Amino acid sequence: RRLCESVGLSARTYDSPTNFLADLKPGNKGCVVADLIMPEMTGLQLHAELQQANSELPIIVLTGHADATTCRTAFRNGVFDYVEKGFNSHDLLVVIRAAIDQNATRSKEGSIRRSFSKQLEVLSPREREAMALLADGLTLKQLATEVDISVQTASKHRSSLFEKLGVGNEIELLKLLIRIDPAHGQSGPAAAA
Repeated sequence: RRLCESVGLSARTYDSPTNFLADLKPGNKGCVVADLIMPEMTGLQLHAELQQANSELPIIVLTGHADATTCRTAFRNGVFDYVEKGFNSHDLLVVIRAAIDQNATRSKEGSIRRSFSKQLEVLSPREREAMALLADGLTLKQLATEVDISVQTASKHRSSLFEKLGVGNEIELLKLLIRIDPAHGQSGPAAAA
């Protein structure tokens, strides 16, 4: 705690993982630094509890008993970092800041996804269809041909879609869709190159 506060980071300490979990609230920001070996549960068990609670808080596990198997298990299960005791204070602060940054990014992305989901609810089925085809790179003329409507009607659907999603063009639409689902940008001719 003193280490974090010495560089202006606020920190809260708990005398047990159970007390921490009892104080856990949805949307908590920051990161968790926990020992691997603690009374009541291990740091990896605490990580599992955080996942079960759908917490986005990254966890850094400190240990004086490092072994390759436990380390691999920790990383496979999504632990942010696994730090051996005897660490350099500066190095630990770098890891803590990186975990906090990751949490802030994930929180922002989660907010964007929730907002996007609400925006999708107001799209008509035709606008959703237009969104998918425009994101795949079709021109207005190709869109019109694909769904058997006039270019003018396709243009109206595109304008309405852009207005409802708050984008100005196809590139902004694609960027938004990639932020919501990164796999969206991995199809098409550009991704194959």
